[in-house]
Amino acid sequence: MEVRGTNRALIIGAHGVLGGLTARAFEAAGWAVRSGARRPRPGQIEIDLGRPGSIAAAVDERELVVNTVPHPELLAERHVLEHGGALINVSDLPAAAGRSLRAVAGGAQGTVVMNAGLAPGVTTIVAADLLSRHPAATELEIVFTLSLAVPRGPASADFIHRGLTALARHRTALVPLPRPFGERRCLGFGERDAGWLGGIAEGRIVRQYVCIAESPIHDRLLELNRAGAMASLPRSLIGVRKLRVNGTASDEPVAHWVAAIRAGRRLSVRTVKCLGDFRCAARSTVVFADALRAHPPLPGCFDPEEIWTLGDVEAGLQAAGITVASHP
Repeated sequence: MEVRGTNRALIIGAHGVLGGLTARAFEAAGWAVRSGARRPRPGQIEIDLGRPGSIAAAVDERELVVNTVPHPELLAERHVLEHGGALINVSDLPAAAGRSLRAVAGGAQGTVVMNAGLAPGVTTIVAADLLSRHPAATELEIVFTLSLAVPRGPASADFIHRGLTALARHRTALVPLPRPFGERRCLGFGERDAGWLGGIAEGRIVRQYVCIAESPIHDRLLELNRAGAMASLPRSLIGVRKLRVNGTASDEPVAHWVAAIRAGRRLSVRTVKCLGDFRCAARSTVVFADALRAHPPLPGCFDPEEIWTLGDVEAGLQAAGITVASHP
């Protein structure tokens, strides 16, 4: 693969919150970065994910492509699979999108890694490690903590709204999250889209929950859930917010929870802890990119846990301010 050892990256979606932070994270890590957007600003290149010709003109097989835009047709990913190179996708796409890409990955010339951010991404690798240590577990419990007050783009807002409105009434669970969250009644999330966990679940029940950092908003969601009104949740509740004027990211506490369960009992728990959801999603992608250029896999379409173990990336994550903690 041509990107072995490369330090060049093309970031697609540089105008977005995640795209802008990802470009800065790669630059801070010593990568030579080109930023691409559908409406490029000075110093950026044009790349329209709806036009194959635009993709072909922008993508260079000798550099890593990082796609932060959830484009449903996955034309950039298909281009890399067909023509060579490597691409990491960190956009919030439904699980069906990844499955459709795998269906055309036979005989691939390039490598595509899907879901390679913080959650999914780091959380998925943690879940795979947990289940490898507890193969008797029959359930996997995952809680995402997030703040609705931090900057986010339309794709992230759509992802949250889609997960919250998947059902009219969600299952709930009382979860003893670490500080500063504490014990919270968490709300079921995206039950129809757990397929991004790929094959690691291996027939186990997967239950996804969300905990909103702002207690008044979280309590309001629980009220709507009790009333069976989640499917009518107004889109305006999850607003789009731009980055700060100086382009810096938020530093809110994050503590994603992953538990292996058997017969209703949590066998083991890990949390992925950091400061700043979007900032650490960008840093996680850099860790995966460094691992990819050091030891590239064979061509094809993969999820992170199919290529790397927690041991492969944990040191890099710690250096990026992302810790994986075990709990009794």
